[in-house]
Amino acid sequence: MNKYLKYSLFGVGGFVLLLAAIIAIIAATFNPNDYKTQIVQFVLEKKQRTLTIEGDIKLAFWPKLGADLGKVSLSEFKGDKEFAAINGAKVFLSILPLLKKELVIDTIRIDGVRANIVRYKDGSTNFDDLLSKEESQDVKFDIDGIIISNAAVNLTDEVGQRHFTLDKINLKTGHVAKGEPIDLDTQLHIVSASPRLDANLQLKGNLLADAENKRYLAKGLEVALNGAVDSLSKLDVKISGNVEARPEANEFLVEGFKLSAKGDLQGQQLDVSLDAPKLTAQKNQVSSQQVKLNFNRVQGDDTFSAKLAIADLQGSPQAFKSSGISGEIAGKQGARTLAGKFSSPFTGNLETRVFDLPKLVGNVDIKDPALPNGAAKASFNLNTHVDAKQEKVAVNLYAKVDGSNLKGDVALAGFKQSSVKFNLTADKLDLNKLLGTHKAQPKKAAAAKPANLSALKTVLAQGTINIGSLLYDKYQVSNLAAIIKADGNAFTVSPFSAKVDDSQIKGSLGIRNFDRPLYVFDLDIDRINADRYVSSNAGSKPADNKAADLSALKALNASGSLRIGSLKYGKTQSSNIRIDVKADGQKLEANPFSAHVDDSNINASLAVSRFDAPLYSFNVNIDKLDADRYLTKSEAKASGDTPLDLSAVKTLNATGEAKLGWLKLANVKTSNVHIGLKAAGGQVTASPFAADLYQGNMAGSLHVDARSTPVITFKQEMHGVAVGPLLVDAINNNMLDGKGTVKVDITTQGNSVNTLKKTLNGSAALNLADGAIKGVDIAGSIRNLKSKINILKPQSNVGADQRQRTEFSEMTASFKISNGIAHNDDLNMKAPLFRITGSGDIDIGRESVNYLAKPTVVKTLKGQGGAELDALNGLTLPLKITGTFSAPKYNLDLAGVSAALAKSQLLEKIGGEKGAAVQKLLGGDKAGALEGLLGGKKAPAPAGDAAQAAPQSAPASLEDQAKKKLNKLLGF
Repeated sequence: MNKYLKYSLFGVGGFVLLLAAIIAIIAATFNPNDYKTQIVQFVLEKKQRTLTIEGDIKLAFWPKLGADLGKVSLSEFKGDKEFAAINGAKVFLSILPLLKKELVIDTIRIDGVRANIVRYKDGSTNFDDLLSKEESQDVKFDIDGIIISNAAVNLTDEVGQRHFTLDKINLKTGHVAKGEPIDLDTQLHIVSASPRLDANLQLKGNLLADAENKRYLAKGLEVALNGAVDSLSKLDVKISGNVEARPEANEFLVEGFKLSAKGDLQGQQLDVSLDAPKLTAQKNQVSSQQVKLNFNRVQGDDTFSAKLAIADLQGSPQAFKSSGISGEIAGKQGARTLAGKFSSPFTGNLETRVFDLPKLVGNVDIKDPALPNGAAKASFNLNTHVDAKQEKVAVNLYAKVDGSNLKGDVALAGFKQSSVKFNLTADKLDLNKLLGTHKAQPKKAAAAKPANLSALKTVLAQGTINIGSLLYDKYQVSNLAAIIKADGNAFTVSPFSAKVDDSQIKGSLGIRNFDRPLYVFDLDIDRINADRYVSSNAGSKPADNKAADLSALKALNASGSLRIGSLKYGKTQSSNIRIDVKADGQKLEANPFSAHVDDSNINASLAVSRFDAPLYSFNVNIDKLDADRYLTKSEAKASGDTPLDLSAVKTLNATGEAKLGWLKLANVKTSNVHIGLKAAGGQVTASPFAADLYQGNMAGSLHVDARSTPVITFKQEMHGVAVGPLLVDAINNNMLDGKGTVKVDITTQGNSVNTLKKTLNGSAALNLADGAIKGVDIAGSIRNLKSKINILKPQSNVGADQRQRTEFSEMTASFKISNGIAHNDDLNMKAPLFRITGSGDIDIGRESVNYLAKPTVVKTLKGQGGAELDALNGLTLPLKITGTFSAPKYNLDLAGVSAALAKSQLLEKIGGEKGAAVQKLLGGDKAGALEGLLGGKKAPAPAGDAAQAAPQSAPASLEDQAKKKLNKLLGF
């Protein structure tokens, strides 16, 4: 800030000198108002600036020359923009000194100064021309005093890209002459946006800045600064004392110097004080009284304090020493306390500016219940050498931290642009002992803008770090080795190697472009066992409906490659993993992403953008994937009504496609799978949804609307598909075989699987050829109809027998699906012996069937037994199918078949009373039927003499006789 105050003083001073020159011209004229034009022209010719004088100029001639100006303004160099202006000024000159080219000025009074000071990018300023020296200006000046009131200055620094506003400036000086101290008393208010600054400054004292003789003086100095500076608020700084310095002669005098500074740093109350009663460095002597520096920080119940004392100095500028530098530190944070002490001898040489702390030793004690032993101890020993003239610092260090040994050396060259070289080694570090087991605090949301690492532009460093073993939490790091380099353009760690648990890591890390950091990496990891880093309850939290917050990725600017030899997670084994990452704050990409996962080779490109509402994009290629191996039994076969959780879909925004050479899912095997996905606004569309399967192919689409109650629409066409193997693999059902086309167009809605089944609506159709219905043999039943018919037995249900099958050459059917029930009334199945039509319902929600199939015998079966069935031509055999999907039942109504045969064909062969008897039998009058079949009456009782005849065989029962008669009639 001193630099900007200097610019302000120089700029305003140049303006004041110009005013003095103008007054000299005015004093030499009788009526200066008659010469305003000439005065303006004079300034324009000499300084290439436009001077504007408003109102009349008032003169005084005795005893002093003087002028009273009104409003005056001065333009920028060779421009019309205002550089400076005043509301009024009064200046008086002594007459006689002018004859000796001496300028003796009475008190200069200036009110309402306004000035715009600019430092350009090339380092020049907009007032350089006002300070230029001319040979004709060899004039001594002597000013009795300067009083400036209500001044304001705007400072613009194009080099540092900063802007300051100084206002409410009031300045008063005593006698001003070249090479003499000046009594100064000033107050001002200063404001800046970057860095944040809003403070009031008061400065008072007897000051001298003699740059020509390199002598600087401040006596009776009193400085007060109040306000806010950067992150510090409630700042209160006070400085007082006497300081005199002749740097080139190595002479310094400090008396009664005191500094105190208090402020609030983001809730931390800071207090710094410095007390230097007396410090003298003269030609042959160096001496001082004890210098004390104290620092205190308080935040709630947490405290930290540090004290530093430099004992008395004795000696000469060529060699002085102190009995020692000593210090103490103390702190408290929660249950943790900290206490330490340090001390060292101190020697120096002001001429060579070499200083040494040959043995800076100390110790630190930490007490904390969270530490394994409740406490930790550390000790250190440093040898520090400072060469201020050469701008070099060298430190050798050794430290012991709770059983860990650290050693190393640090060398620094250059104070303005420091270059650091270092080598640090530690045999072991147990951070659990040092940091304890405090529970991790919840992480605050990361800032959505890149970190400002511009400070690294000034860091020049190179060194090595080697740590034998490092333990933190449950992580064990060993053989850590790194070479670090910073050159102002990049910060790199290369090479880097370490073993973390069972994983060996090698590669490089770095940061470039510090204004907007670019993080770069190139890492190889031989193997990772992810199970040891994943908690047992990972993923147990229920999903919420909020989109993932990836806004922190706006701050990420990264590029790199990661290679992993093998990765184990649960039962999944991956190898040959490669991920190339690129992030620019707008998009995060992993391209390529490749890996061998179990038996699958994956090649993909993945990306996420629009981080506030993430948009995912992907392109995935997998040679083969057995998805069933990744589904647990509870996932693959849920019991009861399974809830449908589509919360992730509501916030999903994604687009991409996946191609799989071979896929097994739910035991269904497909190949050449191609799925395109688009998700936005709670809706997901999978299109195309295509694959080759079971000698055929499928193509269609899937749409899910999860904005409120989930609505699912599924359209699919299968061509040339062998449905038998498909049903066996999909639902373990072997009831149907054949090859052909299946079309499905359905919509459903609900929050559970059962609800989805019961709300199915749409249509389906199938067209199969050369297949079979398994579990029933209709053709066999027709062939064996003779032995099957028993008019005395009722109909019965027969369970499915998978060894039986009904073959067909063609089968077509369409279904109208409403509220989970699929209705069919156009079944058409062709077989060599029969044709089948039918109608009925399939209740998908209840997984049950109620269907009546009607096979009709046709004359198409040739060969053995074919001619014998001519009598059955046109006969319809009702086949009732009921039961559940897993246990269907088939009911072939053989009694009905017998009735049909008797009525439609066999009666033609029977006449008279026998025909009537059969009709009675079919009508239920068994007694009458038997009477008719036996001759129309009962057999007469045998005569008495006949009873004595030779014995005969017992007569057949009436039922047996009826059967024989019927068999004869039917030709059986």
